Amino acid sequence: MATRTIFAKCHCAAVHFSITVPVASLPLGVHLCHCSVCRTTHGSYTCFHAPLPGGVRPVFAAPSSLESTTTGYQYAAAACTRYFCKTCGCHIGDEDYEEGKTLENPEWRIASSLFGPGLHDDGKPDQFFMLRSHVFTNSAPSGFYEWLPKVGSRELVKWNPRPGDAFYPPAADDPYEPSAAEHDADGREVLRASCHCGGVSFTIARPADCVGESASTCRSPELPDRWLACLDTCDDCRLVDGAHAIGWAEVPLASLVPQVTADLELGTLKRYVSSQDAMRAFCGVCGATVFYRSLTTSGANVDVATGLLRAPEGVTAHRWLHWRNGRIVHLESGQRYHADFANSLADGFQAWVAKVYEDTMSHKDS
Repeated sequence: MATRTIFAKCHCAAVHFSITVPVASLPLGVHLCHCSVCRTTHGSYTCFHAPLPGGVRPVFAAPSSLESTTTGYQYAAAACTRYFCKTCGCHIGDEDYEEGKTLENPEWRIASSLFGPGLHDDGKPDQFFMLRSHVFTNSAPSGFYEWLPKVGSRELVKWNPRPGDAFYPPAADDPYEPSAAEHDADGREVLRASCHCGGVSFTIARPADCVGESASTCRSPELPDRWLACLDTCDDCRLVDGAHAIGWAEVPLASLVPQVTADLELGTLKRYVSSQDAMRAFCGVCGATVFYRSLTTSGANVDVATGLLRAPEGVTAHRWLHWRNGRIVHLESGQRYHADFANSLADGFQAWVAKVYEDTMSHKDS
C-alpha cells in the first residue's frame, strides 16, 4: 500500500515527530472543536484535529518522546489524554478512547497545525489535510465558527450531538459557560479567565476601574469600557499553541486579580521565552496558553489568551473586548501557511465585527 510521511515539530523543537498515512486515506479531514474543554486546554477558540486512520500513531524522533518531552492531561470525565510540550506548551494531539477504543488501542487525533505550509490547501496535488467541520458549536455561543463559515468557496459543516445523547452532555450542562456576571468584593464587574484544570485563574477589571498610562494604551478609543483585542495567525503563536489562530486581549497587569508579576508568575504557570523579544506562559498541568508579554516594553501590560475568557455574552466576550476593525495581526504569516483559511477568516471576521458593533457604535454616536 502506498504511504506518505510528513513531519511536525513544536516551537521549541523539543517534540519532533512524523506520521505515515496510506495515500488512499488522504486528505485527512480536520475538525475544529469548540467545546469548553478544547478552548480552556488550548487558550485558543478551537483546536484543529485530524483523526488518524486505525493503527497510525505519531512516531517520535529521538531525543523527543511521548513520555519524556510531553505532558499528558486527563481529567476525571475524560475519554482521552491530551498531550502538550513540556517546554513551550504546544498541543500535539489526543489519544482518544471513545467508541470502543481502549488504552492499548486508542485513536490518535493529531494537531494538524504543527505540520509544514501547503499541506491544507484545497485542490493542491500534495494536499494532506482538509478543514471539514466545526463541532460542538452549541458549546460556544457566537465565536470562531461565525468567523470562518467557509474555506474559500467551500462551506464547513457544523456538527453537534443529538438531544439526549448520553455520551455527549448538552451544552447547557457545561460547567465552563458562565450564566451571570461576576463581581469583586466592592461590587464591580470583573471578567473571569481560567484554564481547564483551574491551576491558573484570575479576573480582569473594566478599563474604568484601572488608572494610569498602561490602561489608556489598552482600552478602545471608540468604546472606552472595553479592552482592545485581535486575532493572531503568526507562526510563533501557531507553534506554541497548536492551532492556526489565537485571540489576544491586551490588558494592564494592574487589572488582574490575583496579582501577576511581570515575570508571569501565577499558580501552575510555566514560562517560555519564545524569542529575544517575547515571553509566554502556559499552564503546566492542562497546557492552556495563557499569556504573551513583549520584552521590549516596560512590562506594564500583558496579552491574555481570549479562549480562556468566561464572559456571560459568550466566548467572544464582545461586551468586554473591542475586536477593533476585525484586526488580524500577522495575517501574511497565516496566508503563507494556509492561504484559503487566512483569507476566509479575514473576510468572515471583519463582517462579524461590523455587524456586532454596529448598534453599539451608533448608540454611542447618537
